[in-house]
Amino acid sequence: MAINESSTLEDAYFDRGQAVLALAKLARAQGYDVGVKSDDPEWPILFIDLPTGQVSWHFKASELQGDWPEYSGQWDNHNLEEKRSRMKEFIAVPV
Repeated sequence: MAINESSTLEDAYFDRGQAVLALAKLARAQGYDVGVKSDDPEWPILFIDLPTGQVSWHFKASELQGDWPEYSGQWDNHNLEEKRSRMKEFIAVPV
């Protein structure tokens, strides 16, 4: 696929999922609380407790690669705007 060709929505979700899983793996290696919790086994939720706050994403069960522990916390009722703000704040922290 050429760089300027558009991909399908399914491709975009796959890429997003891979990026989130990579973030979760790196966060867990750094000692952040990371885990999965779900009321619906077909759509588990991956949680990450960043220093800037909790963030989470729904996954199709078939796309949640890796062996993730059960998330020990509870959803803090963050919405999409709050999640984006927490991510933006986390990304802005110098490395």
